[in-house]
Amino acid sequence: MKPSKILGYLVPPGKGHEDPEAVGGTTVPLSGKMFSMLSGIFEKSEEECKVPIRFVTAGTQQNDVRDEVRDLLKNPTLLRGEKLAERLRGVSTGKSGLGLFFLLLGQESGTHKIVLSRFPANQGVLAEQEKGTLQVEFVERIFMKSAKTYKAALYKGKGIDSGFWNGHVVDRQIASSQDQVAHYWIRDFLLSAFLTTSKAGSKRLAVALKEASKTADSLQTKQEILAAIALTRNFYGKTVSIRDLSARLNLSAPARTAIENQVENDTLLTDTFVLDSDEVQHNAAYATV
Repeated sequence: MKPSKILGYLVPPGKGHEDPEAVGGTTVPLSGKMFSMLSGIFEKSEEECKVPIRFVTAGTQQNDVRDEVRDLLKNPTLLRGEKLAERLRGVSTGKSGLGLFFLLLGQESGTHKIVLSRFPANQGVLAEQEKGTLQVEFVERIFMKSAKTYKAALYKGKGIDSGFWNGHVVDRQIASSQDQVAHYWIRDFLLSAFLTTSKAGSKRLAVALKEASKTADSLQTKQEILAAIALTRNFYGKTVSIRDLSARLNLSAPARTAIENQVENDTLLTDTFVLDSDEVQHNAAYATV
């Protein structure tokens, strides 16, 4: 599926600013080098966006970002897309910097798809932009310098009104930590959370570690896993997955295999969540005695 509509915006940092710079927007032509690159990102998004997220609600079946996404899918205009761009501006700090923000939309066989993607941009380019306007040539010049580093969120579904509660994200900006993505991109901008709750993911990890410590083939592997349980305290409050944590702890192949064998579904090994200290201590504490 190729995008049938692409909206692009230059988004300056605006968090804490009383009078932030204006968001400039333009419609990107469906041809040329920039379209080919953005189309590739749109098509690859289902492979690359692997971290599942969900829109957060405060006791009601409503979320402001979801509403804005649905409104855009129904009528993809620059003005409607600007609401999302201004929302991104409102959570972007000087550390986040200036960004190019694209909204890529497509539809095939009754399935709607939208990708929200942010690329870093050089702060100096603001001097070249006329306030409130944005030229395609200007966007292309910035985009070509940062086309390989981006954050993206993917939403897909058939029923616009009833669906689009869950999505998937990816971060291709190497300098960004997972925790920065969780707070800035997922929580602050998308008003979302990881699909797997902190407690559920932490319990799954703790149980896998505990059972692996009992079933490991050698004493050396058992001791390594017990040490890993103790070291998880360094990751409390951090964004992890079971496989990611094993890599961060530099566990041996036998230890990793012993742990992964305790997880019933391979897809859960890369499931992302925030590590909860209470769940780990409750479910794996006695293994460290």
